Amino acid sequence: MLLCCALIILVTISPIAINQNQRTIRVKQAFVTIQEAINNADPGDTIQVPAGIYYEHVFVNKTVSLVGENRNTTIIDGSNSGTIIQVTSDGVSITGFKLQNSGYGWTMQGVYVYRADNCTIKDNTLYNVCHNVRLNYSRDSQILDNTIDGPSNGVTMYGIRLENSINCTAAGNRVSVRVGAIHLENATGCIVRGNYLVKNDQGIRLYSPCTYNLITENNVCDNNYDGMIATMPPDATFLDNRIFHNNFINNTNPFIVQATGTFWDNGVEGNYWARCQSSDLNKDGIGDVSCIFGTERDSRPLMGPFSSFAASQGLGVDVISDSTVEDFAFFESNNTIRMHVSNATANQTFGFCRIAIPHALMNETYHVSIDGAEPIFANYTLYDDGKSRWIYFSYQLSKHEVLIIPEFPSLVLQVVFLAATMFSAVAAVLRPRRKHIGVVNPADGL
Repeated sequence: MLLCCALIILVTISPIAINQNQRTIRVKQAFVTIQEAINNADPGDTIQVPAGIYYEHVFVNKTVSLVGENRNTTIIDGSNSGTIIQVTSDGVSITGFKLQNSGYGWTMQGVYVYRADNCTIKDNTLYNVCHNVRLNYSRDSQILDNTIDGPSNGVTMYGIRLENSINCTAAGNRVSVRVGAIHLENATGCIVRGNYLVKNDQGIRLYSPCTYNLITENNVCDNNYDGMIATMPPDATFLDNRIFHNNFINNTNPFIVQATGTFWDNGVEGNYWARCQSSDLNKDGIGDVSCIFGTERDSRPLMGPFSSFAASQGLGVDVISDSTVEDFAFFESNNTIRMHVSNATANQTFGFCRIAIPHALMNETYHVSIDGAEPIFANYTLYDDGKSRWIYFSYQLSKHEVLIIPEFPSLVLQVVFLAATMFSAVAAVLRPRRKHIGVVNPADGL
């Protein structure tokens, strides 16, 4: 029945006045399959695909954009065989699809980008797919905001694979129930940022050789292993890979490490490891003792999970805290940060925040208030690298509103208020002789 329904969904070609060389092709009336729409498209065209089930294996050999109507209801089903979408042309974009039921095997993928650059795989759902998104010999491609999942007894292999690729990015993806969530092999200058990797066998895997890759701001939770760093072949090079600001929480086992060449901090802060217990006698949010696994060590382990919050002007505020942080907001009108903190664990009595604030956002001396009162401890000059200032404060926990206010503007307001008051007094004296001199209301200048 589903196959019959899929066959009656056709395609029309409807030119859109983007420019003389680009059209939008809507799947409605002219072609039976997505593949026929691609075959009849010109480079630069956009192919819009409405909701429905399409039993196809799609081959994209020209620069087009495939746009599904809805990432849960626009379904391309591989019928448990082969690769669902293969891309061999630069500049291809694939968004808004659910890809399901690939074949099972080393060469079976959901999306396979092969020798193609500047491709974007974004906002898709992949379910019961063997190797879900794989870049092989690709440059400057992006895998963004996809959801990768599947039954535990399905065709589980890898979530995202960056192989033989340069300057590619995997960001904002959620990957679960895979053998390896994100896999880098012979990758250079790639970025793995802000992904949520949960309930996999291994979270992050780096295989031979890997150089100058950045892995940051990922949540790696409830996996069997944090991940693996392995040489294949044994003499392969690992050089200047940087792993920091990640949260490794409730993973059963640590990283399996077979090679050096990885830095576990950025020179200031490392990662949060739930398994590593450490003291913080100098109250800076960094553990006094390194977190050690195998031959590797994180010399600057975080005392609480890392979060980054968007503020203003494209700037973000980084927060390390052992509390639950919610409702973060930045108010441009008075350069104020507001957030709420509460107990992260049931038996937690005290909490802390270590916050990095960009100078371009708030280049002032700060004051922290906890429900209008002073924190138990505060250090407003913890660290400054010329771009951001780090502050630290602690509090007794239940649930609190935290305000971070720059002190300098408040002094300016006081000066303005005093000046306005003085001017008001002078105006009152002069009023009988100069009837048109008004009294300045201090509120008008605030």
